[in-house]
Amino acid sequence: MRYGFVIDQTRCIGCHACTVACKTEHQVPLGVNRTWVKYVEKGAWPDTKRFFSVMRCNHCTDAPCVTICPTTALFKREDGIVDFDTDRCIGCKSCMQACPYDALYVDPQQHTAQKCNYCVHRVEVGIEPACVVVCPEQAIIAGDLDDPSTKIAQMVATDQLFQRAPEQGTSPNLWYKGVEEANIDPLGAVDPGDGGVWRDPASSWLAVDLTPPSVTNGSASVTPEAPVRIVHDARNAPPRVVYNTDHPMPWGWRVSSYFLTKGIAAGIALALVLAMLAGSGTESSWAQWGAPLVAGLFLAGTGVLLVWDLKRPDRFYYLLTKGNPGSWLVRGAWILSAFAAVVGLWFLAGVFGYDGAIPALAWLAAVLGLGLAGYTAFLFGQAEARDLWQSPTLLWHMLAGAFAAGGGFGLVAGLVFELGETTERAFAWAMIGGAAALGLIAMAELTSRHPTRNIAEAVHHMTRGRFAREWWLGGQLVGVVAPIALGAVFLGGAGLWIGAIGGIAAMAGIWFADDAFVKAGQSVPLS
Repeated sequence: MRYGFVIDQTRCIGCHACTVACKTEHQVPLGVNRTWVKYVEKGAWPDTKRFFSVMRCNHCTDAPCVTICPTTALFKREDGIVDFDTDRCIGCKSCMQACPYDALYVDPQQHTAQKCNYCVHRVEVGIEPACVVVCPEQAIIAGDLDDPSTKIAQMVATDQLFQRAPEQGTSPNLWYKGVEEANIDPLGAVDPGDGGVWRDPASSWLAVDLTPPSVTNGSASVTPEAPVRIVHDARNAPPRVVYNTDHPMPWGWRVSSYFLTKGIAAGIALALVLAMLAGSGTESSWAQWGAPLVAGLFLAGTGVLLVWDLKRPDRFYYLLTKGNPGSWLVRGAWILSAFAAVVGLWFLAGVFGYDGAIPALAWLAAVLGLGLAGYTAFLFGQAEARDLWQSPTLLWHMLAGAFAAGGGFGLVAGLVFELGETTERAFAWAMIGGAAALGLIAMAELTSRHPTRNIAEAVHHMTRGRFAREWWLGGQLVGVVAPIALGAVFLGGAGLWIGAIGGIAAMAGIWFADDAFVKAGQSVPLS
């Protein structure tokens, strides 16, 4: 048994009965939708036409939201329905990043994710979903795709139907009949920025004021208080989205900051091991207890940011008690816990004089540090809706950032701790090498061919659009050029404070670049 939908857009009249029925059936709050109708208009007035498409969860055979969910709040039933257990959700919003169809939202009352569940409470007693029953044109067809006697199975077998984003490999179980291509292609229509229908209008290239430029009142000429008339030739205008539901960015500055804090924690151990390979001993206060203490503090900051970003922070421990081993959020929690245990033992060994254990603990921390720095690349890889985040260079970016941040922070620590020349120079090389690698990786990404339009659009937003200043000035100038230059000056014989400034620049630049990367990946519409 495999339940699915066919939406016959040749019948749909855009009445929103399905949206209202869904809201009523599931008590969906205002401002969010489990199912909604998207409007797209084509042509120039008076020769315009409006097209409708019903949007909702596709109940995918290979649902990426189920894979990434850290607490199995999302799960696939034996009948093919992708269902949701609100009581297990921690509000991490990772499912929203994995869904290529923008089907999930955060409930403003329960602060958990929600989506269409095919009205399982109705289906289980032999009743069709509420949206199917209420549709006045019978445009929504539901049923068992594996039963050849059902109407939906016959339509899928014989009619010309279309799906949204089949290239994502999710095997969606929702088809459209007679749909306008611009409706199901998120990049097939533009948002004119005028608020669309049923919203307060804003200035846009479509705004036309038909009020005469002046009216006569007796012998006086009175100019009405109205906007200046703007008339544009829209004959060659692209299709326009005039109604859709809002999908704000699920992840913001906390995620960008967590990249940096865990990178510093991991990088401190990595940079110290490089210093040990260069011939530095572990007799200094930094190697004894300073490094593990600071790494632990940044690790704690990482945990605070992660929990703070949850919509249900009171359930954060579900990651360990109800964890989905296939989710990299859970695997990351394991790595965070193991790293915390090792740096804790390292700190205790240094405080209580177990000097012989410190080199082994530092090495173990460095190995775990590679996992700590790099696991986010695999987590972002599970966020299959964000094509920009699927980059094969992301793992190397994370590791390079850890070396740059760890070496840079080590130079800053040298202003307080007595490190020795060998350690200071090793830290400088770690910073320079990490920053140079970040720059090379960035250039490789920018000059390589972008395999999807989603990636091309995201890269445009990051490098030439709304995030360009943050990316170029913050990420590349401050985060790459400055650390390399100041690190080289320090190695040439300048004071340690020069290297420390370079370290601060490296850490700041990493944050700017990662913040632009995180936001640009979410800036491309999915519905």
